[in-house]
Amino acid sequence: MAILSTKLLEQLRWVAQEVPASTLDSLLRVLMTVSLGEVSTLKHKLLPLLPRASWRQLTSDLLDVWQTEATLLDGNAIATALATAAHCQNRLQQELTAELVWTGPNPDALPLRRTDQALLQLIRAARQDLLIVSFAIYNIPEIVQALIAAIESGVNVRIIAETPESSDGKISFGMAATFGSELLERSRVYVWPKGKRPVDEQGRFGSLHAKCAVCDQQHLFISSANLTAYAMSLNIEMGVLIHNRNLSEQVTQQINSLISSGVLTH
Repeated sequence: MAILSTKLLEQLRWVAQEVPASTLDSLLRVLMTVSLGEVSTLKHKLLPLLPRASWRQLTSDLLDVWQTEATLLDGNAIATALATAAHCQNRLQQELTAELVWTGPNPDALPLRRTDQALLQLIRAARQDLLIVSFAIYNIPEIVQALIAAIESGVNVRIIAETPESSDGKISFGMAATFGSELLERSRVYVWPKGKRPVDEQGRFGSLHAKCAVCDQQHLFISSANLTAYAMSLNIEMGVLIHNRNLSEQVTQQINSLISSGVLTH
């Protein structure tokens, strides 16, 4: 790693992150023709290719670091490193994107997704599998209709929620009041039995307090909001909608392990 110093790697990352692909291609074509003895005269070739001052500064800084930190590398080596950094940056953006989700007062009218909109998007996007976890579920007719439509289209829907029975009265209403018999019969519903929960010295036991949804093991919604009308429209709630297969699969695997081990029961 002595040849590729941290300072050089960071400067490569900054250029790859900030300079758009079409402009970066022009830089790469020039860099690939540069031999070791031509580095000092390179700025007058590269900088005119960059229409924005911030891009010119980043590229100028990269050339300076190259001349001081990696004198044994020719232009082809730097071009390869820069192209690799750009590829990794592009893949990262494709594989992990996230949107902030918010319900409640928004005085500055920031462009934030509402909780109900984000959840409905996830449900409607499902093509194979849909997993929903919530502490409380009550009075959400639009979401119920979206879930029924998903089932009608062949989506495997699993619901994990707290119930009055399993929670020993921590919540006062069950899923039947909101979902009705049709949805409950056509989906897989799991609960956390009281007998499976940890208990402290005072006899207090845990709650199923997680709130999340996973669509096709590719899209993950994590929120403070329960599946209730208050949470969807009146409360202050915050969450994040994440588009990433790895994280979505981790959540699904965690729930699957709870089911297979008998912690959650059908």
